[in-house]
Amino acid sequence: MDSQSLFLGAKGENKRLFEDLSKIVLNSAIDSREQYCNDEPSIFQNDYFQSDNFKKSSEQIKENTKLICNYIKDSTQFSSLRYQAHMIDDPLITGFIGTIAGLFYNSNTCTPQVSCKSSFIEYAFANDVCSMVGYDTSNIPDYYNASKTISSTDIIKRELETVYPFGHITTGGTVSNIEACWSSYWVKFIPVAIKNALLKEDELSCSKGLTITLVDGKTNKLLIECSNWELSNLNGDTSVKLPYQISLECNLPIEIVFDIIRKYHLTSVGALKFFTDNQINQPLFLIPSSAHYCFKKAVSLIGLGSDSIKSIFIEANGRMNINNLKRIIKNCIENQIPIINIASVLGSTQEFAVDNIDEIITIRNQVRRDYNFNFEMHVDAAFGGYSLSCIRDNYQLASPLDDQLLLPNKGEIQEEKFINEVDSFDPELIISGYVKKQLHACKLVDTIIVDAHKSGYLPFSNSTICYRNSKYKDFLTFFRVYVAGGNKNIPNCGLFGIEGSRPGHSSIAGYLTHSIIRPSKIGYGKLLKRCILNAKIFYISLLIKFDGNNGNNIKAITIGNNPSNEVLNYLKTEIIDSNTSKIKPLDQIVSNKALLQILSNYGPDLNGVCFGFNFISPSTGELNNDYQKYVELNKIIIDQLDYVKGPNADLVIGHTFLNDSYGGEFISTFLENNQLKINVPTYNKISIPLLRSATMSPFIGETSNGSYFNIILDQLLKVITNILFSSSILK
Repeated sequence: MDSQSLFLGAKGENKRLFEDLSKIVLNSAIDSREQYCNDEPSIFQNDYFQSDNFKKSSEQIKENTKLICNYIKDSTQFSSLRYQAHMIDDPLITGFIGTIAGLFYNSNTCTPQVSCKSSFIEYAFANDVCSMVGYDTSNIPDYYNASKTISSTDIIKRELETVYPFGHITTGGTVSNIEACWSSYWVKFIPVAIKNALLKEDELSCSKGLTITLVDGKTNKLLIECSNWELSNLNGDTSVKLPYQISLECNLPIEIVFDIIRKYHLTSVGALKFFTDNQINQPLFLIPSSAHYCFKKAVSLIGLGSDSIKSIFIEANGRMNINNLKRIIKNCIENQIPIINIASVLGSTQEFAVDNIDEIITIRNQVRRDYNFNFEMHVDAAFGGYSLSCIRDNYQLASPLDDQLLLPNKGEIQEEKFINEVDSFDPELIISGYVKKQLHACKLVDTIIVDAHKSGYLPFSNSTICYRNSKYKDFLTFFRVYVAGGNKNIPNCGLFGIEGSRPGHSSIAGYLTHSIIRPSKIGYGKLLKRCILNAKIFYISLLIKFDGNNGNNIKAITIGNNPSNEVLNYLKTEIIDSNTSKIKPLDQIVSNKALLQILSNYGPDLNGVCFGFNFISPSTGELNNDYQKYVELNKIIIDQLDYVKGPNADLVIGHTFLNDSYGGEFISTFLENNQLKINVPTYNKISIPLLRSATMSPFIGETSNGSYFNIILDQLLKVITNILFSSSILK
């Protein structure tokens, strides 16, 4: 698949394909209506469309439509190469078309009763995302087609014996992250509720001898003899299968078992009574300081309060500070404070950094073994999730359970015919060894979220939450876990989430797109490797062009992994044309595979750059060391590059402010590395302005005029030079 063909283009250059596809969708929708109960009478009289009333109404509709379209023309054009701000770009044509196709049917995936087709599509699409993550989808049971041959007891046995993933779509990463916090919170305390139920409910008396294995993997105890501290630290996989074990032992329907357990769970009694009665200390969620603000929303919404969030400091490169994390965990173990979940970020919103997921897994294994202590693990991969395609070999997209769609990729995978050097290089070449470790570690975490409306290039709203173990979701519903009976056993992804109504067109857009461009190396990997490569080239080019000694007296400041002077000089010779001082053509750069491997270790972890600027003082010839002047300069730059200028903006770059929540080590290192020594406020009042540029356009380095970053770099030089010479900063 030629990935360029999937974009409409900044000037709508690919509009003919879009028009053709739109006609296919419209004609199909009209044909569907004509064939559906075709003996129904029309709501329109025979001469209605020739009537004056219709003609007047249609003219008013057209006029208002034109007015609205003219009004929104001044919206920010995310397809424009000059837009280098948020994690958003021009959606793929298939995303547009899938959305339009779904809109005609206006389905609501809250229930299959009003989404009889899009529910199947959502289930297949979410499973495809789970496969991209690395979760094993090979043993997902087909309850829909097996519903006539499998008994409810067999279903319970299968649930007890197997672990398989589950996913569903939400309207955005915030909702997905909130659900992940909610589910891990409720799963954490299922065993405590079960202990109380076993001691008090006669219906469960036959399970009083239930024996469990503690999280160290070697200690076996009767559940009712375990302390609440031990039960609060069971392996999550153990916790979620206990209701199924009781269902078998007591010969009770699983729905009845869940209802009994809920009577003693914080689901019913509330957090205050539950923790007080069971003498459990207020639990914590741990997140990096770089995490999205929605986590504080999540913990407040589930009733624990934002004080139950403990922020982990950040290292100079934007990644989680593991030593700080270890200290917090040690304190929780010593004081018997439960940790519900430790969230890490795969592509932070401001620094585009990837946290140390593999190290957190190692820490969890250690504290499980040595201290019988456990926590769930969640990854916020809203931005970076589709980067997993860069390490994923191609695999087939499953058809909806009710039909075998004859999609081209259903047969044997055809050998990819590469168009150029940029298409042909392995995406793993431009991803650092560190980041590859984190991508491979994602398959081991309990939950992960992926926003297709970010690096999946789909229209809003399309986020997927993926559970490694599908049973984590079962306690979230206030209805039956399984829908009984025959053809009504349609996958119901909407039953388990926070939201009620959800649009079916989101899953249709996702499924259509995944059928065209696979979330693997030969599909999305071709887009994301370009974005990551371009971000690293931009990062290095900033250091080269604005080194303080290049005749412009401007010094770039970056958050990421900076190369040594020796390596930077090498990268300069390989990336910058010595005759023109411009970035070389991208196909020339990627032809040097050794260069890609070296470049992979520097710059941002993923496709975005966080940076600022300082200047050489004309009075001293030295780098400015006044913090307040640094702040003043960058605030003016931020104002000049803001989105509010609309179509008149020559360049749009986002911004952020970093504060003391990142930790004293981060702040002191930033100030020291950039020689900011005077007029520095106390740490609790520090607010460091920085620009943030998400590199979302895959082809920004391959325009008809070469790399567009050459224009961006020149524009930055022009803006900053004008500011320095027209303001009082240099005085």
